[in-house]
Amino acid sequence: MLLSQSTITMISVAIAALLLGSSSITAFSTCSTIPRAQRSVLYCSHQSIDNNQNDFSSVGRRPFINIFAASVVTAAAIPVISPTATLAAVEDTGSAATYAYRAGGLPSLRTLGLGLLQRYEGYVAAPANSRRNQVFITFDFPSDWLQLDKLGGGIQYVDQRNGDKLYVLRAPLPEGKTLSTVPKAFFAEAIFDPRGDIVRSGTVVEGGRTSKSTVLKDCSPVGEEDGASSSPPLPADCMERRRLLVKYDTVTGSGVQTVERRGLVDAYEVDGDAYMLMTSSNAVKFDAKGRERDTVEAIAESFRVTL
Repeated sequence: MLLSQSTITMISVAIAALLLGSSSITAFSTCSTIPRAQRSVLYCSHQSIDNNQNDFSSVGRRPFINIFAASVVTAAAIPVISPTATLAAVEDTGSAATYAYRAGGLPSLRTLGLGLLQRYEGYVAAPANSRRNQVFITFDFPSDWLQLDKLGGGIQYVDQRNGDKLYVLRAPLPEGKTLSTVPKAFFAEAIFDPRGDIVRSGTVVEGGRTSKSTVLKDCSPVGEEDGASSSPPLPADCMERRRLLVKYDTVTGSGVQTVERRGLVDAYEVDGDAYMLMTSSNAVKFDAKGRERDTVEAIAESFRVTL
């Protein structure tokens, strides 16, 4: 059984408390009931502890320290593993797209212009095999969109008026493939994989497929903010990005009606993983090329990954 470090600390404290808090027994009056191997660790010369008074002062510092040290040594023998490693060992999601979980503290949400938009700036976890610990991302979205999954660490927002959403996801690319060479079908398959976080969060998806794909070069000037640009980077510093359109249906709660959806995906590659921002919209309104489509296109276009 594998326990976290915090659990082991609690066990250590509990063991010490039990040893010191015996009820009217002469725990320290004799060593006759203590195995010989442990007599060098436990201090055995003190008199009994009065249970009614719970007077630990009569025990003294030395026996308490010895007992607590013994409990820590015992607990330290229990294997320790981090929560992240535990999940990795238990769960293999393959190439399925999971949330790009927040890392490095809370993100910055900066108001832009007249306050109708805000800019998300923050870190997400890097790939497991990366020399990096974190990856910096930014994107712009309407200020009145509601954040979902605040405690879970995923990055999701929703427009409560029409159900449009945005997700920040990541998926391992197939071995030997890059962002530009992987078949476009990979993205829909990864995003709507049953092992992926969108489906596991409760969204019932049917018929996901990638209908359009474009490979672009992101040569945004370093330090560009609100139109104030510094010198553009060298061509070698430009990052490849890929813009995709995915089509899929979602099934309503009753399980009877399906709703056509359109997803815009903007993706970058970081050490063998695709980092993606995906927007989700009603297909009818998206195809009508109105304000709602303009909104999600602007969100996808604003997505940046900085290494």
